[in-house]
Amino acid sequence: MSPSTAAAVAPVDAVEQVRTGPAKPPRQTSALWVPRVDSLAEFGLMISRQLTQCRRYGGHLSVLWLEAEPMTAPVGAAAEADVNDDGEGARECAAALEAREGLMTAVSRRLRSRVRGTDMVLQVGETSFAVLLLDAGIPEAHLVQDRLSTALNGPYGVEATTMQVRLQMGMASFPEGGARGTDLAESARLDLRRRMR
Repeated sequence: MSPSTAAAVAPVDAVEQVRTGPAKPPRQTSALWVPRVDSLAEFGLMISRQLTQCRRYGGHLSVLWLEAEPMTAPVGAAAEADVNDDGEGARECAAALEAREGLMTAVSRRLRSRVRGTDMVLQVGETSFAVLLLDAGIPEAHLVQDRLSTALNGPYGVEATTMQVRLQMGMASFPEGGARGTDLAESARLDLRRRMR
């Protein structure tokens, strides 16, 4: 290759790199990590700053409340198993609890990946999740709720097994559903119960 040809190829390669951009790194697991709180009071504290901003500037926000029910590897049956002298029931219970935790981690990661980066996702207790949709009123929250219902129900790969989950969702918006975080969560949970009837 002559020097002039090499000089002509180099800018083309540079243009191609700029056009395609650098290769994106694979999505890191830590980006899909979901914080956990144990009570509605803790949830209320977590979103107090966002509610203050909404009150001050007349903004909107909505809360989606999700309850996940494992449909495979039932924990209740294992938890009620009699523990024999070898501790067989205790091992089954521990395995079922570990499977449920793995399933909830898979649900939380899929949930986190299906909402905007500006939205807040929290696990509340063992099997509930709350999604805080910023700058979203009732119509926007309904759209997200419908989309998540399709995306989240179904099979999840947990370790070497496939597990099924059934998710129920309720929704509440500020200020109609309440002025405090706990009130919004309670309104969303009531909406969930109404939908289950």
